[in-house]
Amino acid sequence: MSTGLKVPLAEQLVWANVTRPPAPLVYLDLNSIIYFARGISGKGGPKGYGELFEASTRAKREGRAIFPLGEAHLWEVSKIIDPKQRAQLATILEELSDFNYLLGRVSIAELEFDAGIAAIMDEPARTSAALIRPTARQLFTNVDGSTLIDMPEVDRLYDLLAQTDPPPPHLVERARAIERHILRGPSDQELIELRNDPDYRPERTIASHRRRVAFELDTRRVLNDAPGWRRGRLRDVIGARELHHEWGELLARMRIERVRAGLPPFSPNRDEFRTFMGAMPHTQVAVSLKTQLHRNPHHIWTSNDITDIDAMSVAYAYCDAVFPDKAIRHGLLNSPELRVFRTFVPRHPSDLAEWLDALPRRN
Repeated sequence: MSTGLKVPLAEQLVWANVTRPPAPLVYLDLNSIIYFARGISGKGGPKGYGELFEASTRAKREGRAIFPLGEAHLWEVSKIIDPKQRAQLATILEELSDFNYLLGRVSIAELEFDAGIAAIMDEPARTSAALIRPTARQLFTNVDGSTLIDMPEVDRLYDLLAQTDPPPPHLVERARAIERHILRGPSDQELIELRNDPDYRPERTIASHRRRVAFELDTRRVLNDAPGWRRGRLRDVIGARELHHEWGELLARMRIERVRAGLPPFSPNRDEFRTFMGAMPHTQVAVSLKTQLHRNPHHIWTSNDITDIDAMSVAYAYCDAVFPDKAIRHGLLNSPELRVFRTFVPRHPSDLAEWLDALPRRN
């Protein structure tokens, strides 16, 4: 068995060049929001979530914490069939987040690649971005400013908001109404109308998830054919496949763009490349979580696994506290290489409530 590959977590992480707010960032997965909604509606829920909801709203109101949304929130809410249930969850998400969204996973990866290349080449980082912004456009805008989804009317509205200080209240409310609609998703009638638009094809996102699930299933096959990897350097195998499958195309494009821009080519030697890959925070979180799941040869991979890992790769790396489900929490805490992140991962909702209440007030 070859031992030429070795991509451990680097001693010195190289972070994406992002600006972040001064208040701590706390990521709650959708399960917490569902439990909050049950408590509010009087349907009950697991013990401690009422206390956590009160502590969260208090910390948000006093400016002691920010509760950003991510791609997973939009994706998981969109899968709920009942518009009333979507609206109920969206109301709670709006109250906690004020529509602040984390950068999307691909943008974080591009920024980490840029910072990592700069570190190896002894250059300043070329790109930067705000880690959170109060709009879902944060998820659909590339680092270079181009958009993944064509929303010209929305873009014009936000251009107007950016040109006035303070912005007119009627524009602010219009923007909030748009964000609310994006988060809640379409009504049944709107969905019928959207289906007449050839550009509205949510099946493409579903197909993308399925392809990524299929890749993890193929990884399981590879490991089953060579079971020795599970007893040895499993994380190296997962790391190599992660780079090739998820980020090979992006890295190749960025290397080509450097040459076109007249910059020295990025051609690291083996040790430099190991350092480069091992220093990418969000990618290393994803590798660790996938490694934990692949230790079990019988694990049934689903699209939920992909969603959860994507969400936590950004949130665990760039937030101060995360509150995921039990499986993800187990994966994080059983990956000793991730302890360098020092992200708080509570076991119970009361643990997070206590942590939030201990946060200092900010001037």
